[in-house]
Amino acid sequence: MMKLIKCGIIFLSILLGGEIGFAQKRALDTAAYKLWRRVDVPNLSDDGKWVTYRLVYIDSDHDTLPPVTYLYHPEKKVKIELKHVVRPTFFANGKWLRYTVAASESDSCACDSTFLLRLRDMKKIYWDREYDFSEYSTSELITYSYPIDKEQPDMKRWVLRNIGTNDSIVMDSVENCILLKGHKSMVYIKNHGDYKSLCYRPLRGKPVVIFSDRGKVLKDYSLLPHQMQGTFAVASDSSRSKNPNLLYSFSLPEGECRLLVDWEQVQFPENYIWRGRAYRLSDNGNRIILDVDTVYREPAKKQGKKDARFELELWTWDDEVSSLQQRSGNYRASNVKFAYNLDTRTCCRVTNQKMEKLILPESNQYDYAFTLDKTPYKRFADWKNDINADIYLVDLNTGETVLFERNAYEEPVWSPNGKYALWYDALGKAWYKIDPATRERVNISGGIGYPVYNEWHDLPKPADAYGIAGWTKDGNQVVLYDRYDMWVVDLTGREQVYSLTNRYGRATGRQFRRLKNDYDDKMIDLENGFLMTSVNLDNRDEGIYRFSPNGKIKKLIEGAYSISINQRSDDEKYCIFSRQSYTESRDLWWSDLAFTRPVRITDVNPQQKDYAWGTVKLIKWMNYGGKENAGLLYLPENYDTSKRYPVIVNFYETHTEGLHEYVVPTWSSGMLNVVSYVSNGYVVFMPDIHFTVGAPGESCYDAVVSGTQWLIDNGIADKDRIGIQGHSWSGYQVAYLVTRTNMFACASPGAAVSSMVSAYTGIRAGSGMPRMFMYEETQSRLGKSLWEDKEMYLRHSPILNADKIQTPLLIFHCDKDEAVPYSEGLNLFLAMRRLQKPAWLLNYKGERHFLYNKAAEADWTIRMKQFFDHYLKGSPMPRWMKEGIHANERGFDQKYDLMK
Repeated sequence: MMKLIKCGIIFLSILLGGEIGFAQKRALDTAAYKLWRRVDVPNLSDDGKWVTYRLVYIDSDHDTLPPVTYLYHPEKKVKIELKHVVRPTFFANGKWLRYTVAASESDSCACDSTFLLRLRDMKKIYWDREYDFSEYSTSELITYSYPIDKEQPDMKRWVLRNIGTNDSIVMDSVENCILLKGHKSMVYIKNHGDYKSLCYRPLRGKPVVIFSDRGKVLKDYSLLPHQMQGTFAVASDSSRSKNPNLLYSFSLPEGECRLLVDWEQVQFPENYIWRGRAYRLSDNGNRIILDVDTVYREPAKKQGKKDARFELELWTWDDEVSSLQQRSGNYRASNVKFAYNLDTRTCCRVTNQKMEKLILPESNQYDYAFTLDKTPYKRFADWKNDINADIYLVDLNTGETVLFERNAYEEPVWSPNGKYALWYDALGKAWYKIDPATRERVNISGGIGYPVYNEWHDLPKPADAYGIAGWTKDGNQVVLYDRYDMWVVDLTGREQVYSLTNRYGRATGRQFRRLKNDYDDKMIDLENGFLMTSVNLDNRDEGIYRFSPNGKIKKLIEGAYSISINQRSDDEKYCIFSRQSYTESRDLWWSDLAFTRPVRITDVNPQQKDYAWGTVKLIKWMNYGGKENAGLLYLPENYDTSKRYPVIVNFYETHTEGLHEYVVPTWSSGMLNVVSYVSNGYVVFMPDIHFTVGAPGESCYDAVVSGTQWLIDNGIADKDRIGIQGHSWSGYQVAYLVTRTNMFACASPGAAVSSMVSAYTGIRAGSGMPRMFMYEETQSRLGKSLWEDKEMYLRHSPILNADKIQTPLLIFHCDKDEAVPYSEGLNLFLAMRRLQKPAWLLNYKGERHFLYNKAAEADWTIRMKQFFDHYLKGSPMPRWMKEGIHANERGFDQKYDLMK
């Protein structure tokens, strides 16, 4: 088998490399694929001074050299190679690096070695102990523990060591130790053997015992975010240790504690029992949200021998979850949540078994929460992409539950201060402020004057909102997005809505978005300013801007590339970022956050300069629907405007947002590799398609055929040498287009639906989910059930119009496709065979929606290229297209050779 793979690769290298080079540059061949690399796991030290990264080959089969981690100082231009190093981690404010040297795989007795490297003088410490340690990002402290006595492994010695001064603190029989913020004190559990104590200790002081009772069982503890208060759970005796019944609170540094509640004394409704744990209190200390289990009788286990003569799978029309998605445990009731008021000593239920989510504010004080109940809509999941929910507003003091919204698409979100909730009404396309006490709803986005929903949305379900940029520190103002700008809405109602970016985005055609530190970064700093990303929606140039407290917007960096910030230093002074374009490999850069002196760290693919690469440009034309359409046009190296070129149209949905994306030369697993074809003399055209619900096929026709005709009319495309290729959703579109036009000399639909009728009730084998949701709500964009508009489904089924196809087809569809049933591709082929029209079906047996077998990828890359070369460049037909491959020949003769 390996011999056949190598032969195929050698053949394709000759096939792709046979083109005449441009300006002494070589055309890409498959031998070049192994040269391409990428930057892996880049990391910036906390002080922003050092960077670690790796370079790895994209084709992992060629990544045979030992791993090397690079340690780089951008300002000093110092680069250190750390061979065989894995898992490098900065700590101690970026002053130290921890790393592991991987043991040689050839030595079965060797072990990994861990080192600590002080970066200012490169002092290296070898960690020669058999146990691991934990380091801390903001100090030179490390901690580790090990058994005191091997016969009693639970009794451990805990060590805190300063690796800078070599000072240590040693404590025996310590568990669950947490260093508090600032690393000047700690909280821990002391194990005395027959009982445990909760303790607090300053690093330069004596321990303080928070709780110690020989007659009780201390289980665990938790700290509030500010770490000066916490709770701990205790069982009043050993019989209750699995579900401790006592909850205490404590405060630091005094170490005072008090009993909050004995759950056994609380009157829970019948059939409910608490879960004992160290629950966090709301910051005013008067409420606990606790988990409560439902006590119910376990169904009796079936007795006797299981009937194994056959297995029946029963589908029931009104099952909550359809058969293939059912899993064991799905019918078990979930736990519920109660709210316990420590002042009134009352407990109320706030969710029931049907409610899947409790949405609580993150503020110090609050009295309300939202819950979601998806139960009424679960059975619709077969034809609904997302399961809607009934939203309830819950009074946490009384347990009163009021229906807020039925059949809602979106969840509410709380303001940081807990006073307000925001909810996006997907059907009304508006943001609402909710006052939980009065339940009053106020439209807060109407004052913006521009849509706050995705205006390019073209699916049969409601459009998403552009979203929330963040909240001000006091939680009384929220910043919303429109398509271009940010808008400040005062939730108190005292100030008018205004554009934070002063409509500069709309005026210049740029889309501004706040650059968050992480996904959960909710607070927007209007006092000190913040960074924003920008995208010019006309030419797709990207950049980074700064919003200043005086309202000014300053461009820091912007250009004809795509840019993304990977990481920022803790002091917000430095960053590492990635930059790329079609001609510029995705490299790693370092800069101060004013971007006054960016430093390019890597040149990850210098070999690119040796190959004919070509260029890309964004083009626009009027489509057949009378609207402006855009697309990407990839042109070969030294493109000659006086010549017409062979063209391959390759697309999915929209592509112009990827104008500045780098295309890595690699094997095809489904779609063709654009840069490989461009390097070998093809023009590749990728038009944007914006769909009309109920007419996806004609939407595709209007965009693709009009754009292709524009290429012909402008002297770019040779009208007799135009091919088309697509995969999955675009595979369907290719199959549809060839029933509507004879413009294309050849076509390759991959993993394509050929009948909207049969595919509608098909099953996605990977998830077990029926495919109906794709037609009614998502990608296939029909927007109705089969029985609401039978003609529409028939009209969009290429197989019913296969007799109109005059285009030779290379059909790709594998028998283990988990997304689109294999029968869809097979049926299209059989229709072509019955009609005696040229078609070939490639089924890589055992492969899925995309190819995962490297040998199969190489074979598909070969055959697809030969197919297009034959019809678009006049190359001889390969023998497999002429003779076929008989079942007896499979694996013995791939027939790549060309007919003479």
